[in-house]
Amino acid sequence: MMDGVLEVKREDILKVEIPPPEFVLTKPDIHWTEEEKKVFKEYEKKSKDLSLEKEKYRKSLECEMKNLQASTREATQRFDETLRKLFEKKVKCEMAIYQEELKITYLVYAVQIREEMKNREMELKYKLEKTMAHKVRKCEHIELFQENYDSTVAEDRVLDKEFRKEFLDLPSNAVDQLYKLFKRRPRVQKIRTQSDHNSNPLKEQRLCGSLAPDALSNMLKAMEELDAPQNMPEGLNPSIWENFCFVRKTKVESEHKVKVKALTLAEMQAFLQRRKEEERTAQQEIKNISDELQSLHKEKNHFLTDILVQFVLKQGQLEVSTTDLTPDYTDSVLLHRSVVEDLNNSIRVSLHKHNHTDTLISDS
Repeated sequence: MMDGVLEVKREDILKVEIPPPEFVLTKPDIHWTEEEKKVFKEYEKKSKDLSLEKEKYRKSLECEMKNLQASTREATQRFDETLRKLFEKKVKCEMAIYQEELKITYLVYAVQIREEMKNREMELKYKLEKTMAHKVRKCEHIELFQENYDSTVAEDRVLDKEFRKEFLDLPSNAVDQLYKLFKRRPRVQKIRTQSDHNSNPLKEQRLCGSLAPDALSNMLKAMEELDAPQNMPEGLNPSIWENFCFVRKTKVESEHKVKVKALTLAEMQAFLQRRKEEERTAQQEIKNISDELQSLHKEKNHFLTDILVQFVLKQGQLEVSTTDLTPDYTDSVLLHRSVVEDLNNSIRVSLHKHNHTDTLISDS
């Protein structure tokens, strides 16, 4: 047991101190005896040995400390390298994720644009078909009514031509007198010949059709006075007069039908004349729709062929200006940054040589 401890450790040597002899403190060295001088030499020797031992232990501690520091630095470097690799892996993973998200975004955008183009194309086609069908339907309706009107006029002319054939057994002067009566008409209120400028004659046709029975009934009532026996020419057989009245009634009905259809046709033609400007507008609209449809097809084909491709570029390899101008890289070539820097250096060297030459010339 030493100094109250059971085990003496090596580092405890740093705490060891050899006390000097008592005579060193009480006597000057000239009064020391031979024995005291020997004791002092032994003291010096022990002190020197203790100092050497302490120095050795200090150096061993310093060496151990350096080893521990080196080991710590190596462990720190390994940790930093592992952390750097892990960070690079994290950055690459995030980059891959962002690239895939960008691809997905581009695909969604492409699908959306294609769907919009498809819907726009269907809308334009439907509008074009509807406009052309409306134009054709309007023209067909007028042409059909024109044919019907021509047929009715022809039938009315046939009735006029066939009049004399109905009375071939009568003298010519009697036939002439009956023909004058055949052409005679009572005075009744005429059917209105004008429609409202904003009305549709295709609807006026139905309106005239509804007014026709009233106008015809008024006409037939007025004709009853002309058909009265007192208006019969003298010496004419009553049966012939009845036949004449029947023929004239048929003629009146035919003329009324012609007038109604002529009125409707005139209104339709006036409507068509007023709508010719609309037709020109419709033609221009059809042309515009066709041009827009053709332009849409070109844009669609360009969109399908001009595919967006992603390139992974190193940082500094491509620089985009932050100005408000829209950059146009249709005829650009991608170069490495070092190529541009070497070119700039060569330009600076050439400029320096040129300035140096100018300086020499001016000095001379």
